[in-house]
Amino acid sequence: MSYNNNNNNNNFDLSKPTFDLFALRSVRNDALLQYNTLNQSEPLRINLYLFLTLTLFSLPTINESIGIFADGTNSLPTIAASVLGGLGAGFLFVRECGFRTKQLTRMEKELNAEYLKVKLSTRNKLDPRLYGKSQPVLSLKECRGKRRVMAVCGPTSMLKEALVDMRVLRRRLGQSTSVLVLVSTDGEEDGDLEQMGVRESELRACQWLAQLQDKPAWLDYFSTLTNDNDLDDDKNRDGLVWFGLNYSGRSFASGKGKPRLLEIMGQHLRPVELLDETDVPEPTVGLDADTKRMVEEVLGRQAKFYTSLTGGDLEGIRDVCAGYDAKEVSAVLDSGGRVDNWQSCLAEGARPANMKTSGSDVLILSPTMAYSTTIEFPVSAGGYGSVGNELLAVQRWGRADGVDGGDWKMEFHQTIPWAADSKAGGTLRCDGRGCVALTSVKETRQSGRKIG
Repeated sequence: MSYNNNNNNNNFDLSKPTFDLFALRSVRNDALLQYNTLNQSEPLRINLYLFLTLTLFSLPTINESIGIFADGTNSLPTIAASVLGGLGAGFLFVRECGFRTKQLTRMEKELNAEYLKVKLSTRNKLDPRLYGKSQPVLSLKECRGKRRVMAVCGPTSMLKEALVDMRVLRRRLGQSTSVLVLVSTDGEEDGDLEQMGVRESELRACQWLAQLQDKPAWLDYFSTLTNDNDLDDDKNRDGLVWFGLNYSGRSFASGKGKPRLLEIMGQHLRPVELLDETDVPEPTVGLDADTKRMVEEVLGRQAKFYTSLTGGDLEGIRDVCAGYDAKEVSAVLDSGGRVDNWQSCLAEGARPANMKTSGSDVLILSPTMAYSTTIEFPVSAGGYGSVGNELLAVQRWGRADGVDGGDWKMEFHQTIPWAADSKAGGTLRCDGRGCVALTSVKETRQSGRKIG
């Protein structure tokens, strides 16, 4: 895979490759610069191991020339010790070079992403063309400092499934100035968003879903991430591959399988826009009459849930919650977790009595399934304000009787800390039984580890 930087003066082209003796291949200059800046002790260690290896292997010859040992001769134990010591030092040298090469490879992959191209949707609500010619084509390099980028590659059917979480969190992606890119391994060049279930009104909510440009280059790039030669072959049709870039263009996470977007947002895609307690719900402009009515119904049920939660109304909670167990809560209990029932959650001093919510939105997937999100503003201990303590909440709603049937029931409720200056350290999951709390475990990132 090759990338070209059309810089007229190569003297200032930091991406120009140069041959690296330790990696035994050409490496981008900017990757070497980044490596040397972040790893000041590693190059010294590599050179010391190399010097020690050469010294130990040449020790018998040096001894005969200058007489390091008393008699100036080489005994069998001396030669054996020199060879074994040289092999040990050589092993350490090769190992450190391998670590270095893996880091350089990872850095090059991050830097090579800068040439991939996307097009953002229009901000003009009156423009009938979402991704029209008036919208410029941007490289990911041009997005640095302006957008975080998360790209997901895989079969269209799996992208459609993963896209549900993205559609649910579309407004929150906008508030974190993050854009998503979908790369289908079996779809058309531009992809059919309507086929994936995305409504135009969702796309116009904010610039959260970018349109990829030059699809072969994206597929080629994903091939390098997985060390596969072709993402169109059969073995790669059964899964998703994704990566995310922060404002500086560096990778914040990557993996195989469906990304857990809510947790990723809590850790890496935190809000940039001001979260205000007076934010209004997402407008329903462009929705048909039935969808608009269902959105209003879900918002009403969400409001009742929070009124019951903050007021300690157990009967109200039981009316809002579904009568069956959510699999997300059951998974925690099966792993040894403990659920606090609603009676204890609503007790005086335990419930968020003065909490406010704002900026709600709703996604209707069908007459019997919907999702809603909102920003929670709990009051901190001591009665102080909620700045820095904001929570992002997501609810799943269902009903068995269709459009004209009974009330919407909350099947699942989850919250994560979502403030600009703090990473989410845990999450709360609730269903009709009550709530379970989970705390995150810090993962150690291994240099150069490939995806998967």
